[in-house]
Amino acid sequence: MVPIAPGAVPLLGHTPALLRGRWDFVSSLRAHGPIVRIRVGPKELYVLNDPALVRCVLVEHADTVERDGFFKQARLHIGDGLAASDGPLHRARRRTVQPAFQRSRIGGYVDVIRRQAEDASAQWLPGSTLALDREMSELGLATLGRLIFGEDPAADAAVAELRRSLPMFIQEVFTRTVLPEWARRLPTPGNRRFAETGARLRDTIAAAVDAGSGEGLLGEFVGMGMSPEVVRDEVVSMLIAGNDNTNATLSWAFHEIGRNEDVRKRLHAELHEVLAGGPPTAENLGALVYTRSVIDETLRLYAPWLVVRRANRDVDVMGHHIPSGGDVLYSHHALHRDPELFPDPERFDPDRWAEPGFRGRARGVYMPFGAGVHRCVGEHLFLAQIVTTVAVVCARWHLEPVPGKPSRPRTSALPRPGHLPVRAIRRRV
Repeated sequence: MVPIAPGAVPLLGHTPALLRGRWDFVSSLRAHGPIVRIRVGPKELYVLNDPALVRCVLVEHADTVERDGFFKQARLHIGDGLAASDGPLHRARRRTVQPAFQRSRIGGYVDVIRRQAEDASAQWLPGSTLALDREMSELGLATLGRLIFGEDPAADAAVAELRRSLPMFIQEVFTRTVLPEWARRLPTPGNRRFAETGARLRDTIAAAVDAGSGEGLLGEFVGMGMSPEVVRDEVVSMLIAGNDNTNATLSWAFHEIGRNEDVRKRLHAELHEVLAGGPPTAENLGALVYTRSVIDETLRLYAPWLVVRRANRDVDVMGHHIPSGGDVLYSHHALHRDPELFPDPERFDPDRWAEPGFRGRARGVYMPFGAGVHRCVGEHLFLAQIVTTVAVVCARWHLEPVPGKPSRPRTSALPRPGHLPVRAIRRRV
């Protein structure tokens, strides 16, 4: 019998503890065993605190412990792409799109990412105050648009529509996924806006497919013989999966670089040595070892709060019984704060990644891209985008956090930045 975590109150269960501080609550559950039950009202959920159990669920029981009903609802709005599909459909789609994201293809995208970062940072004025979270959102959208639709002037309209519509579409997708069906059908202004925004995005993708766009990932998909419907679904999946994660990671990385002087100096020294005043390229990106450690530490510290799966039948996970229909939860946020593996876990410390054997020890715990069949297919592209953007910006600018205005992560599944004002200081190189 899986034990229940202490602190449940009648009727409400652990809901008060979650409301008081859900980030701390999930971390506290580790002390109560490798797997515990919590109650949210009348509902029981199984929380995995042992990374071996998490990996077992994601890899060995991927067909039994599936994505939960949230993803099934999301498919109604975003289609059958990798971001929401499961089971045989997901595996088939993954095999189809995977060649476009192989390491050998990533080099072709680095120049696109670099040019977008150069163009955006060239607009900053020395001494000006920037809203870092908004700047990274704009840069992330522009870069994502060019990666998908290409840099040809014919793609300008598609990229402009993406920057206009995607933020609202993503926000409304998640809102409507948790709404009851009757509420989604009401002729409210919000429902109309969502329908119009979704239609514009789909029409934009369809027009690009019809035009035979040869650049960008959309061109790769078309060239691989995918049907227009599959191309549309996978592009929407990329937009949903890639936008917020990239923007948040860049914002937190620059925030930590800005407020940690030693980290900043060492990063600048590496950029000076490796790039020698030139741009980051596919050839020299791998030599930015300390920069990559900064990114890994950012992904460790600012990790998702909770991931949910649902058992589609009774399952035994390393001796622990989970009944059919049981919701299975695990927290990257909590796993990445295991003090036995990550001493002083709240400290931003890129050096931990350089310790001999550390990456091997962390492999089973540090899973920013998931594991098993749902491991992020765009992992290498994501890392190339983050490292390239950090290299471009930090080679020219120091983004200094404005004193007296600490930022707190917004309460959401992913710790999105709130208000992150910085002062743009031009570096002397």
